[in-house]
Amino acid sequence: MPAVSRTSGSSPLSPVAPAILVGYALPVPVRVVAADPGLIGEGSPAPHRAEPAGPVTLPVVPGTAVEAVTAGTLKVTPAGDGKSTIVLSGTDGATYTYRNVIGSTVPTTRVHAGTQIGVSRPGGLTFSISVPDVRGPVDADEALQAWAAGLSVNVRALPSTIAPTTAPARRQVLLVTDAGAGTAATELTKFLAGPMVSVQTSTIRDTSSLSAQTHAARQIAAPGGQRLVIVVLANGTPARAAAFARRLPAGRDLLWVAPPGTTPKQAAAYRAIIAARRGFRVESLPAALAAVNAPAANALARTALNRAGTWSPAGSSAAATLVAAYASTAFRLESVSMQARTVVSWAEEQLGKPYQWGAAGPGSFDCSGLTMDALAQAGIAVTHNANAQWQQTRTRPIAVSQLAPGDLVFYAGSDGSLTAPGHVGIYVGNGEIIDAPFTGANVRFDPVASISGYVGATDPYATTPGTTAPAPASGNLAAPAALNAYQSFARTLADTTWGPGQFPYLNLLWTRESGWNPAATNPASGAFGIPQALPAVKMASAGPDWTSDPYTQIIWGIGYIRATYGTPQAAWTHELAYSWY
Repeated sequence: MPAVSRTSGSSPLSPVAPAILVGYALPVPVRVVAADPGLIGEGSPAPHRAEPAGPVTLPVVPGTAVEAVTAGTLKVTPAGDGKSTIVLSGTDGATYTYRNVIGSTVPTTRVHAGTQIGVSRPGGLTFSISVPDVRGPVDADEALQAWAAGLSVNVRALPSTIAPTTAPARRQVLLVTDAGAGTAATELTKFLAGPMVSVQTSTIRDTSSLSAQTHAARQIAAPGGQRLVIVVLANGTPARAAAFARRLPAGRDLLWVAPPGTTPKQAAAYRAIIAARRGFRVESLPAALAAVNAPAANALARTALNRAGTWSPAGSSAAATLVAAYASTAFRLESVSMQARTVVSWAEEQLGKPYQWGAAGPGSFDCSGLTMDALAQAGIAVTHNANAQWQQTRTRPIAVSQLAPGDLVFYAGSDGSLTAPGHVGIYVGNGEIIDAPFTGANVRFDPVASISGYVGATDPYATTPGTTAPAPASGNLAAPAALNAYQSFARTLADTTWGPGQFPYLNLLWTRESGWNPAATNPASGAFGIPQALPAVKMASAGPDWTSDPYTQIIWGIGYIRATYGTPQAAWTHELAYSWY
């Protein structure tokens, strides 16, 4: 989310009044938000929106002034029972809609930012944003947080779960980090890179070095179509941001990731940069990451971000997860489909099971039985035969250099040929496949180039649209009245990653899996910890203390759910269907 002004107290935002009659204001006067910052704020449960992106309801008292958020043409339509719907067609090309308000008596008029256009009714008002190139609403809550801090926002890049009407173009991402950001570059690359996204990394070893900054600035200014620059510096400051922004070419997007704890003075400096440099945006890492640094009563509350400006593995992983979630949605980055992630994740769970000719699980597999069952997890039906799967998918060929996780890779095998393959595996990245190779071997990783008789690779998802079914209400979606420390931390990260509507599903999932017990161990499978990681050592990517620190486990689990299922709701649906996720 964007950088926000922070006060010394508990209020998350210090609203900034619009200085001019153009640009952006808030839908209610800033003094109202100043008196109750919980109306709009980072981590605040008060704003309720249609998840995971869309309208937001502000629970202001009846009679509160409702104001235009930007300049444009106003249309007031009576909606019955004394209420009106107000549609503001902004000069920026976006449409802003206010519902459950008492509108002005003038049906159509031109307004400026901050002009009063009505008053609220009982129950507050609902505010939404839509833009011409996105089907459906975008994330109004994020826009409100930016405007409350006095920052501008590119409404066309606000997160939305509804894809653009045009096919996404291949994007190039330049990821600039410093030594203090730890493994953030590696983690972010893993999250973002895919068939439609190529990632180049650049590390500034010494942020105080003019030559190092100049080298990074030249890379930012280098030509490249559809290029996005993401800068993640553990020691990032507005002064360094300004230096980068000055090198930003026209039409180039740059996402500056500000460390936790953005101050009002820093927010003001970021506002000045944003006003001067089109395409420059700021995401402030949530206070939760700094909050874990608070003096701990016990060893379980270790730091995620070290005080010295160097991020720990856990902090780097958490930051990468949040930045990837923001960048992927805000800038429409399409990497690996959710179907492919589901297939790869399921295939990984079968590692170590024995090969058996003609078997398709659950205890053993042959090669095509493994791929058939894996694809079935994503709703894709193929025949239990390697050559048949080749014939079914060969119209969507993939070059070796373009392989993406989830693609099928075919070989002649011992009983096939170069025209009728007899062996198949699932590409998982890093030049490897998962396959059930032959009698006497187990399901395992194999390098693509280590198997002779390569036939080709295919994309089995190209003509199979993904579907997302609503999660069955099998369980109480209401969060418990009192959250323990682990749940509270998980809720903060989940709300930041997906919005407040997803924590109830996460709570159901981990209550069922482990009861939120960081020492929980499945005696049959060996799954371990709050998220029940299998194998448990996977959590080492979030920090070396994964065996004892529940916060490290939670950070890893949220990253795993986002990468594999997209949302806790999708993971919960899978849990109900298969009793694992």
